[in-house]
Amino acid sequence: MDRKLTAREYVFLSSMLFGLFFGAGNLIFPVHMGQQAGAAVWPAVAGFCLTGVGLPLLGIAAMGISRSDGMFELGCLVGKKYSYFFTCLLYLTIGPLFAIPRTATVSFSVGLLPLLPQEHAKLALCVFSALFFLVVLYFSLRPSGILT
Repeated sequence: MDRKLTAREYVFLSSMLFGLFFGAGNLIFPVHMGQQAGAAVWPAVAGFCLTGVGLPLLGIAAMGISRSDGMFELGCLVGKKYSYFFTCLLYLTIGPLFAIPRTATVSFSVGLLPLLPQEHAKLALCVFSALFFLVVLYFSLRPSGILT
């Protein structure tokens, strides 16, 4: 891109980046982290800002500076094998290994766990997770059924 962005385009782009990176973890985790940090709150804040704000911004800057179209192309600057490995590892990490199981766990912890006796919590989580993901699969395969 050889032209400068307008002020309107900067606002649009920055709001999209904010929406992309800001999630419930950025709202809940800092408070929890601050409670646990105690007197070491400033090093904790610095670490959170570095990892929660700095690293994502560095990733965006690297994409812009290298003019690559995606993460795979950016990884190819190191090597093609590395790019395949890193891309697969990243997608597995943000998908089936962490984020997807957390959707069922958080729903269970907030909605049902307070109502159940502790001795049945593990079995109830297994049953809830199976039912939860069956419903998700059903609506994923029939997306028009969600609104109707």
